[in-house]
Amino acid sequence: MIDDDDNDHKKDRAPAIDKATGNDRTTQFLANERTFLAWLRTCIAIIGLGFVVARFSLFLREFEMIMTTRSGGVSNQIPQETSSSLSTHSPSSMLGLGMVGLGIILAAYSFYNYRKAHRIIENEGMYIPRQSIMYVATISLITFGIIVIVYLLLVSI
Repeated sequence: MIDDDDNDHKKDRAPAIDKATGNDRTTQFLANERTFLAWLRTCIAIIGLGFVVARFSLFLREFEMIMTTRSGGVSNQIPQETSSSLSTHSPSSMLGLGMVGLGIILAAYSFYNYRKAHRIIENEGMYIPRQSIMYVATISLITFGIIVIVYLLLVSI
């Protein structure tokens, strides 16, 4: 015996086979899902790298503080002016926070794009990807790379 809830659930789903052309749309749904999961993996990597960059900057500041304290012959207590500088954000931590923010924004965009493509496929329409996100992502990545190069050059001087 089939439950009424099962029938309602099956009515909500679009058939996988396009009646007009006879094409199986399962591959389109699966490709959309794979693309979404690839975006999420990328977002996780960007967020993780941003976290590492932000935490590593904190580690470097603490390490520098310990080394200057020991080399100066001062006791192991942290001077007040040095400990207050730990709360300020260095360029590395700001870069890390920016990467975490970028990962979150890309995750939201990828979900939006996944739902939009899913609806188009369900309605038997033709999904045409927008090229604008590729241009924005490429320009952002180039800008980010230039900022990192400038920062590394300034730090090494």
